[in-house]
Amino acid sequence: MRHSYVFADDFEIATMRGLRRVWHQPQKHDAVLVPDRPWEESAGCACPIVLDDASTGELRMWYWNSGGGLNDLYATSTDGLQWEKPILGLAEIDGTTENNKVATPGRLGPGAIYHTPEAAIAEGEDRVYRTMSWMPGGEWRQRYLPLFSADGLNWRTCPEPDSEPGISGEGVGDTGTFLVADDDLPMMRANAPGRYVTFPRLRCNVGRFGRRSVGMTYCDSRPDRARIMLEWPRPVLCLAPDLLDDRMASERLAAAHASGIIHFNDPADHHCEFYAMQPWEAGSGFFGALYVFDVSMNMSKWSMWNQHGLMETQLVWSRDLVHWERVADRRPWIGRGEAGTQDSAMVHFCSVPVRVGDRMYQYYSSGNQPHPIVDQRWVTEQIALIEAGKRIPMQAIGCVSFRPDGYVSLEAGGRGGHLETVELPVSGSRLVVNADVSEGGELRVSVLRPDGRRIRGFGPSKPITGDHIEAQVQFDTPLQQAGTETVRLRFELHNARLYSYEFV
Repeated sequence: MRHSYVFADDFEIATMRGLRRVWHQPQKHDAVLVPDRPWEESAGCACPIVLDDASTGELRMWYWNSGGGLNDLYATSTDGLQWEKPILGLAEIDGTTENNKVATPGRLGPGAIYHTPEAAIAEGEDRVYRTMSWMPGGEWRQRYLPLFSADGLNWRTCPEPDSEPGISGEGVGDTGTFLVADDDLPMMRANAPGRYVTFPRLRCNVGRFGRRSVGMTYCDSRPDRARIMLEWPRPVLCLAPDLLDDRMASERLAAAHASGIIHFNDPADHHCEFYAMQPWEAGSGFFGALYVFDVSMNMSKWSMWNQHGLMETQLVWSRDLVHWERVADRRPWIGRGEAGTQDSAMVHFCSVPVRVGDRMYQYYSSGNQPHPIVDQRWVTEQIALIEAGKRIPMQAIGCVSFRPDGYVSLEAGGRGGHLETVELPVSGSRLVVNADVSEGGELRVSVLRPDGRRIRGFGPSKPITGDHIEAQVQFDTPLQQAGTETVRLRFELHNARLYSYEFV
């Protein structure tokens, strides 16, 4: 399996001079999925799970709609922006199956769905689609159990769910996400705790507030098929807010209250919580979309439930799925829009990014009302406006796009800069770079021995110019003739931006 090297940290950098690390935000698109079917009513579309499915040649989306109860709905696309909602005839809504609802015993997500055909022999062809679902039942009020499917449309869980604790225990909440850490069964990444990793919400105390935070637990494949994804250690805490998050939350809430985005506001209640976090593989590590929940008021003061507030998405980074770093100075990865826009109050529940052509697409829940919507009379009025075409829906599915590996770059100006990597395994016959050298600059690469000495015929390479997602580095001698299984690389940049590199 291919793994590029990205520059989220200094782990693979030995020395660097004259370069600066720059974090990039994705490009927002208009909402790609809105509630435009009778059975979707006015409750909106939310919680997209998107999979690039090689078995169908399409992008597949599973999403929620809460009209008349929680429905798991389905859509497909070939270009990532235009989506179709096929009539499936599988499950009833309001007494009819003429809809796009999938058949499932529990809600799908909001964690990712994975298609794992390589596991069919070991774990069963009826389990090649899989996710973890919040499924309270039996003795457990808060619990996660696996869901499996042969086709992604008809889902089932374990044979006796009421007797299975799954992921449960003190502090476990009702929202969690899921990751298959590698798709080369029975092998898995050396820097992952297990093949299947789940990130359930945990409750922890920071300062004077009990807060939603992110936990982690994992399991591996088992010889006993009946026990696949059922044996999970108790989750451990891996991400919790701190007091700097609280200060930043207060600033965001003050601005949102001034612009009318939030309805209830008490500065004494201001604090930050982490609603959930969806991870995905990126290069030699993992990025995650962290849902940062800014609490503006505890609604018990008005004899209501839950907490009023806003949500947006920040980027986090890990090399082992246990220890996570806050990056980009905690700026938003997908930020909320201005007052009056579709995502002015809520940006959360992101999909795992998928590649379409030369772009990566990521989908998210967008909402223009805070968490939770507590004024039911107001809601009734808004639904009437939506049905009359005089107001945008309260929830829709948004989309952002970005360059592959385009999260962060190392950049040099006209004075130039360079970096040398640590010792790396030569895992292919070619070296390619993802770089933008379109402003009259150049990028050159040299291959060094593990002790730092140059290897004859391997650099500096021919200069790379232009803007390329995958430009081959050209040396005088083929890379496979370097005569060593491990090397160090030296990159020299002038007016250039380097995103990643990879042996292929």
